[in-house]
Amino acid sequence: MSPAHRIPPSGNPLIDQQHGRLSELIQQAALAARDNDGAAPFLQALTQFRRALAHHFSVEKVIFSGAGFDAASGHGRAHAMILERLDSGLHSAGDLSTVQARHRVLEELERILLDHEMLEDAAYWDAVRAHSASPALKWTELMAIGIGWVDDQHRDMVDLLNQLSRAARTEDHAAVSPLLQQFLHLARQHFAAEERHLEARGRPLSGHRADHARMLAEFDQLAAAEGHGPRILVDHYLRFWVMEHILGIDRQDLME
Repeated sequence: MSPAHRIPPSGNPLIDQQHGRLSELIQQAALAARDNDGAAPFLQALTQFRRALAHHFSVEKVIFSGAGFDAASGHGRAHAMILERLDSGLHSAGDLSTVQARHRVLEELERILLDHEMLEDAAYWDAVRAHSASPALKWTELMAIGIGWVDDQHRDMVDLLNQLSRAARTEDHAAVSPLLQQFLHLARQHFAAEERHLEARGRPLSGHRADHARMLAEFDQLAAAEGHGPRILVDHYLRFWVMEHILGIDRQDLME
């Protein structure tokens, strides 16, 4: 994106890092658009951008949902529209044979993204900042599902998350790794137990199982990425990951 159209800070370092990466990829696509060798380099750059954008939208969904936004599903539809527009560009190679045509696609994509990130996303940022600034995630009865063992395991997840947060904030690197492994082990066991619970009661399972798989895959992808330390991962993503699971997915699928 052009320097005049940089996305302002959101207050969440992980989102801001991804915005920076998306801006870099837009610049790479702009350079590829000027290539006189045809549409192939531009389409390759757009494909890379599309992959990064889909991941960014997935991360935003977790953070916004975890921060308690009832309108997050509507926000997801805006994400889907942007991806559909990008896919349209990716599948119209015949229309991208000229530099002018490629620039038109790029300018429209940049306009849509800026409108979305600077206007639609901005409505979420104050609450995201407030959640991110809090030193701990407090368990309240509003988080209770009403199934004893589920609530007990959710409390354990919140407790481990807070231990992780303290270790990350104090840069206790020796404690972070084992706590993170302990947290992920608990999460995987908990997810499996929930799936058995739903299956035993003849409740719909495929969507819940897919949500669990998505959450674990997203976390693995972020944990493997470079450019952010454990504090950003824990305080600015994982806390929202936990809240999305408890207040979003489980409240919808497990409550009687």
